[in-house]
Amino acid sequence: MRTSTHRRKPVRLAIATVSAAVGTAIFGGAVPANADIVTAQTAGVDESATFVEAATGTADIAATVAAAGTPAKAFTATGGGSVTVTAPDRANGTVSATTGEGSSFGLSLPGAEDVEGIKAGTGTVVYTDAATATDIAVQPTTNGGARTLLTLKDDKAPTTQRFELHLPVETEAVDNGEGGYDLIRLGDDGKPAITVGTIDAPWAKDAHGKDIPTRYRLEGNTLVQTVDTQSNTVYPVVADPKFDWGIVTGTLYFNKSETRKAVESGGFLTAAAAMIPGPGAPSAVTIAGWSTMAAIAQRHGKCLKINTWLKPNEYSGGYCR
Repeated sequence: MRTSTHRRKPVRLAIATVSAAVGTAIFGGAVPANADIVTAQTAGVDESATFVEAATGTADIAATVAAAGTPAKAFTATGGGSVTVTAPDRANGTVSATTGEGSSFGLSLPGAEDVEGIKAGTGTVVYTDAATATDIAVQPTTNGGARTLLTLKDDKAPTTQRFELHLPVETEAVDNGEGGYDLIRLGDDGKPAITVGTIDAPWAKDAHGKDIPTRYRLEGNTLVQTVDTQSNTVYPVVADPKFDWGIVTGTLYFNKSETRKAVESGGFLTAAAAMIPGPGAPSAVTIAGWSTMAAIAQRHGKCLKINTWLKPNEYSGGYCR
């Protein structure tokens, strides 16, 4: 057994400059002996939330409720049904998304410290100093996913972080050719795999809103993000892995055997087309175009891929075996 949607571009908003004094004026009157510590902690959480929300915007942050074991749980609806997104109680926990049918995807935060998550701002859960000079934040989003944000506070912060992917059985991550990954559910009885989630291409920005190069690589089920800071980088830097879960795209992936079938049988492609959410069956011309692309991919030692807009392409790696 092998184990382990409509895609959006990463957010590109300028980051506002955040004062280190955020939250320091909200306390007054008589205070307990540990007030300085409490005030500093609150200010740090508020500052971090303000900073990342300036980078991401707040329009798609989902409304959340607190529940046992989590500071924030969101109940969202997608084109594929309902999804419940849960932020972990601690920085070394796992962000999870579960569909109404029970299919679940998780992404472990890279926090080395056992730091409590606190909801602040518009709905951002912040884990301050979860790793060396690094805050982590989680934002459940309205489309059945979540952003997991790294705030690198200074040049002592590690520039490579590792996120463990918790994939359902018969699901795997495949490079989508655009800097991110499609999460595909393997088909039964020789059917192609269909995309049931996505990990968007990463982005990173410094304190002035300047783009910082960043990239992913996949090591087994570990998503590794590297941020290429430089000597002139202005800190803090925010970086964002984002995922969506649930059927939010109909992209099909064919392995080599299925690609061969696509060359040989228009009926096989017609049956595969029924897996793609859309207005109806594709035309004979469309099916012929898919078969032609399958033959091209086969000659190149690659595999067929058909996106949700019925456009065929070739790909390699991952499921193409």
